[in-house]
Amino acid sequence: MDVPQTTPAETTPAAGPQGPETAESMDAAVPADRCPVDHAAAGSTSAQAAAPPRAVIPATALPGPKTPSLVQVVSHFRRPAVYMQRCRELYGTRFALSRGFPPRPMYVLTQPEDVKQMFTAPNDVLHTGRSSAMIEKFIGHTGLAWLDEDEHKVRRKFLMPSMHGKALQRLEPVINEMAAQEVASWPRGQVTELHPFSYRFTLNVIREVIFGSAPPSRWDEIVDTWMEMMRFANRMAALMFYQRMSPAKVRLIKAIRPLGLHDFMKQRERSNALIAEAIEERRKSGVLGDDMLSVLLGITHEDDGSPLNGQELRDELLTVFLAGTETVAAAMAWAFLYLSHEGAARDRLVAEIDAGEDDAYLTATVQEVLRLRPSIPQIIAREVVKPIEINGVRFEPGALLWASAYLMHHDPSLYPDPYAFRPERFLDAKPGTYSWIPFGGGRIRCLGAEIAVLEMKAVLRELLAQCELRPAGAGLEEPRARVVIVIPRNGARVELRPRSREASLAGR
Repeated sequence: MDVPQTTPAETTPAAGPQGPETAESMDAAVPADRCPVDHAAAGSTSAQAAAPPRAVIPATALPGPKTPSLVQVVSHFRRPAVYMQRCRELYGTRFALSRGFPPRPMYVLTQPEDVKQMFTAPNDVLHTGRSSAMIEKFIGHTGLAWLDEDEHKVRRKFLMPSMHGKALQRLEPVINEMAAQEVASWPRGQVTELHPFSYRFTLNVIREVIFGSAPPSRWDEIVDTWMEMMRFANRMAALMFYQRMSPAKVRLIKAIRPLGLHDFMKQRERSNALIAEAIEERRKSGVLGDDMLSVLLGITHEDDGSPLNGQELRDELLTVFLAGTETVAAAMAWAFLYLSHEGAARDRLVAEIDAGEDDAYLTATVQEVLRLRPSIPQIIAREVVKPIEINGVRFEPGALLWASAYLMHHDPSLYPDPYAFRPERFLDAKPGTYSWIPFGGGRIRCLGAEIAVLEMKAVLRELLAQCELRPAGAGLEEPRARVVIVIPRNGARVELRPRSREASLAGR
């Protein structure tokens, strides 16, 4: 079998930077603290030509923690940033996680050249579909997140117009108006968890993306049910693969009420019913536009010409519900926290907003927030379905490649003083395609990336025009895992104080 080849990256493996947090205890016995592959530049062109071929090593030779699978899962869930940073410090820029994390070999990549090779690999070599198993309990298993190769390409091509072009032009003024109304309703003069407010805002934006000018008549019930259902994502029990368990085992786990599965499944059933009702309501109305549901109702299967069935429609809508809300709401929450603590950056941003002439610093602020706290710190894993070599390492079918946006974004060789909040980094330089990856990359890069940036800019612009941000505590909140998303542990607690009428008007 032919194996896709890559060229060695001209980078030197080094331990990652020590972050501001204290790492938890890990293995007492630690393998070599660097990747066994020599990534250093080979010297001059003539020297490279004369050098013997580089030996290829199997991925199984990469170092990594040897603690039991469950310990790794718990450690990562409790303190995701600390755990991954510590692994990089101990094992280098590429390392392996336990076969129980999930129960297959998983290899973490943190260097731009490695990630580039992963993103640009042929679509029949690396798949992403089965890597979505962790979120199947929320979104089903027939949507875009589960499709690979031609199926993914065709579905993505259908969906793209609902998030780009004319649809994006329609959405931008709606998002701006919605941000003004939503922010005006947020509590003033008291410390408030802002993550739930940003989350509800993103849900209302997704309503516009999915339903356009004909939203469901029971939209408020859909939002309340979905938000209640997603409370389960905060629990460690959400990491379990219930869909692969026997009915008897599921009944047993549901009976243990503190785990939350019983309530989650009850809310999920209600959510599915409300979504099905909304789809049927649209069918009967005959309303068509550039919204996503209109697009989905027009898709037919290539084999028999049949339309998408109810489950396929529901799963696709729920995929967008999850991907288009959780990530953006988390990023906004981190932005609120950073700006409440970083006075100089906040003042510069307020001055730009009040002047109303440019949004360069606002854009850079959004990019810096997404660098420091990418909503999905480790992007969707790629499953190896055909052998592939990446910079001297051979990965076999069944292995998972996990690109770590968090570790890459905190690499001092890419971002000097990586833990500092400095939007200025992006004023004179655009984010790198393979060194800034909060939206993933390659053929499955987030479809709604432009909408997400519009949302963040609209809310921050309105918030700073209307309010003064004050921190609720001395330091930033630690990150907390919410299945595959990472949010502030305490929900982004910030105090909003009203700005003077004159200052608020100047910011519009």
